[in-house]
Amino acid sequence: MKTLPSLLAIEKNKLYTDSSWLILLDITFTDSTVLNLVRNTENITWKGTEYTAFPFELEAIANSGKGELPLVQLSVSNVTRIIQGYLEPLNGGVGSLVVFHVVNSEYLSEDSSALDMSFVVLSVNLSASWAVFSLGAPSPIRRRFPLIRYIANHCNWQFMSAECAYSGSIPSTGCDRTFDNCRLFNNTKRFGGYPGINSSGVRFV
Repeated sequence: MKTLPSLLAIEKNKLYTDSSWLILLDITFTDSTVLNLVRNTENITWKGTEYTAFPFELEAIANSGKGELPLVQLSVSNVTRIIQGYLEPLNGGVGSLVVFHVVNSEYLSEDSSALDMSFVVLSVNLSASWAVFSLGAPSPIRRRFPLIRYIANHCNWQFMSAECAYSGSIPSTGCDRTFDNCRLFNNTKRFGGYPGINSSGVRFV
């Protein structure tokens, strides 16, 4: 069982203190892009990583006695459309990893890992003001099976991702991730499908 270091335990139990408890947010998107945010009025550096002050709200996590996996709502400001810019190329970022750290401003070097929480993104709703993430606990039953899909004429890669590596002009119609479309972009050497296999039927291996 994880326990807090004595300094943090004492600080937590104080009735009055000059320090503050900060929530740090690590979002690792499915394309490996990482956002490091802190719910604060200024940036902080923790464990060598700079966390950018950014408005977000975390719903209280409720415990259930029915054996249900917890669902949590995380609302991140979308007023500047910065978050939306990350989500749109990734189909909403479903499957991304979200990790919360709770640290004390006066004891940033203390081990507060007992307060860490990890979730995966189940769905996202975007509005002009907020990007609302529905988060769930990592679960084997939520993992895609089979892990790799071998599809003849459909590309597994996101358009212009590191795997796709397309760097030409962006067409107004985007990419429909078919082999024919990839041929038009002269990028078939990076095609993420398997045109050599039989395209009829389904086989699990």
